[in-house]
Amino acid sequence: MTLPDGQLHPTERHLLDQLGDREPAASQLGTLEAWENLVHESGELARARPSPDEWSALEVLAHLTAVELTNGLRYRAMLVEESPALANYEMADWEPMLRRGDVDAGSLLGLFRSLRRANVAFWEHLDATGRGRIGIHPECGPETIQLRFRMLAGHDRMHLGQARRAVETVRHS
Repeated sequence: MTLPDGQLHPTERHLLDQLGDREPAASQLGTLEAWENLVHESGELARARPSPDEWSALEVLAHLTAVELTNGLRYRAMLVEESPALANYEMADWEPMLRRGDVDAGSLLGLFRSLRRANVAFWEHLDATGRGRIGIHPECGPETIQLRFRMLAGHDRMHLGQARRAVETVRHS
């Protein structure tokens, strides 16, 4: 959302800063590959939390999977409805999925991969008009599909770094 002074909401600005000048679809496909490598190379380390109040790498991946699902629904609503209110994403509502210690890493990664590829394919088929469609975010206000997709790419990069740090911290503890 553009604030009265012409600036983006601080959350939006932070996520776009994480993306930088990278092309968002290429970034999202690149982080998908990085996640595949991280999960396969870290093995059981991906399940361990660096500390009780920090997520394990798999919990971060579960969060990104939930975000990918939520944003996929948001993009499609924005395309077919006139300025829809976007579904809110409350972390506390997703806690049971995020905190499951028995989640199968391969299944979680497969779900994330499928959702990510579907959302990138959706993005690639949109023209400028489609990418400019608006939805109303509950905290940030009006956002275009383009802004939301770019922010997701930045969000992705931020959390991939978090997961890598979690694995390294566990590896060296």
